[in-house]
Amino acid sequence: MKKKAWYQKWWIWVLIILGIIFLSGVFAPTNSDSTDKSSTSSAAKHVKKRATTKTNTNQVFKVGETATIDHVKVTVNSVKTATSLDMSDPKTGNQFYTVNVTLKNTGSEKVSYNPYDFAIKSNGNQTDLDEINTDDNDQLDSGDLAAGGTVSGNMTGQSKKDGTVELVYTPSYFSERHLTFKLQ
Repeated sequence: MKKKAWYQKWWIWVLIILGIIFLSGVFAPTNSDSTDKSSTSSAAKHVKKRATTKTNTNQVFKVGETATIDHVKVTVNSVKTATSLDMSDPKTGNQFYTVNVTLKNTGSEKVSYNPYDFAIKSNGNQTDLDEINTDDNDQLDSGDLAAGGTVSGNMTGQSKKDGTVELVYTPSYFSERHLTFKLQ
């Protein structure tokens, strides 16, 4: 009996047809793809619109003052300092800062917020406010603010005891625009 060539075997053709079906499914455009493009262009327009909003980001604000950036009003309501927190001590030369902030969306679209949009800055060193205070029931979480929405909460971090200490709010990870509040 004569041996068949590789292309004459039935299972080879089944594999080829299955491969073509798989590849056409992977590379075929879908309706959600066109929706993604429109939402991406909408998001790009929103980012461009937000970037053109003029804000003086070089100004340093005080506790109790309200500053606006990208349709978000930010107010630092209060600052408390402590040398220990939940039976833990800060690094040598540091103290804990608990900052209470209020965010208000003055725009017409929802705005995302996150405690990691904030940092505490001292002597050129900028760190997150990521200390956990189990005694505080009013921690600022992450979420979305609807148009006209307001949220308040506390964030705790540590920084140097001496010198100028500032809170820096950066509404977008991809932007260098920010607001600065003098805490000490």
